[in-house]
Amino acid sequence: MLDDFDARKAIAEAEERHEHAVGHGGGAEPPARARHARWVPLAAALLAVVAAIASMLSNKSATEALTLKNQAIFLRTEASDSYNFFEAKSIKEHVYEAVFDANPALASGARAKLSAIAAREKKEKAPILERARAQEEHAKAVNERSERFARAHEVMEGGVTLFEVAIAVVSISALTSSTFLIGFGAAAAAGGLAVLLYGLTLQ
Repeated sequence: MLDDFDARKAIAEAEERHEHAVGHGGGAEPPARARHARWVPLAAALLAVVAAIASMLSNKSATEALTLKNQAIFLRTEASDSYNFFEAKSIKEHVYEAVFDANPALASGARAKLSAIAAREKKEKAPILERARAQEEHAKAVNERSERFARAHEVMEGGVTLFEVAIAVVSISALTSSTFLIGFGAAAAAGGLAVLLYGLTLQ
């Protein structure tokens, strides 16, 4: 996982580059360069805010993925316990049936009791099996949601990286007044926004 994006640090670095650009060369700046130098800190600050929001959403997605993963593990454990209980009921049913079948000479009262116990175990195990299957399906659904949030986190981290690139490029453009760098920074910012929105749709 990438480190959390520091918006304040990004803004401070942009302001330093701006001050350097304004002070570079000593004399009065050409009007175009002066205008360029004025909007660079604002653009970098706006990008830093968006990057901070993207980082927050990415971290939130990672937290949700972890929470859901833990819930899925708990549900799997419950399903396993239910299956074990079902197996125990099945074993008891078969034991009583085996005793009933192996002892035809038993008194009618004892045979009736054995038959009743076997029938009760058979009746009680059915809803246990249904519950175990339901818990297993629930665990599967929760785990799939966890995977979606984890994937969304990975994608949104890519968006945060693109915003960081945009901030750096826009800030550097203050030193050069390069149209190419401005366009590259805008493209990186647009790409970061697109990746962020795509990540949100994965949740």
